[in-house]
Amino acid sequence: MYNILLLALSYSLPPLNNLYKGSINFPLAGKQNIEFERLKKNTSHVRLYGLINCNGYIYNDENDKNYENISKSISNKCINMKYELDNNLLNIMRKYRCSIESPYYDVNNDTILFVLKINMLGLTKSIKLLNVKN
Repeated sequence: MYNILLLALSYSLPPLNNLYKGSINFPLAGKQNIEFERLKKNTSHVRLYGLINCNGYIYNDENDKNYENISKSISNKCINMKYELDNNLLNIMRKYRCSIESPYYDVNNDTILFVLKINMLGLTKSIKLLNVKN
């Protein structure tokens, strides 16, 4: 399998079955909407609609030693976890030469934060996904 990124996450992941939504506006091009839902312990669903329409999945490595030790962590230190994107999301990332950096789940505000770099356009955007399902 293809490891796309080693991502830095907080010691907590979003709750199961909560839906998070956000959007990015591109001047003269339009709006891109993003939805994220954690379906199972190690599987999340991502829906893109707007300029790019795609559905895909993100899988975190359940055998990652850091993941096993998350509950034992008592510091606010970030923990590296391995994630893989399915082929649909990988193809979009390659086609538009994008990368995702610094993903983080903010437990206090129940939001997902990350930085999207679009090398093709020379843009870097901070994205905030808000919980729409409580």
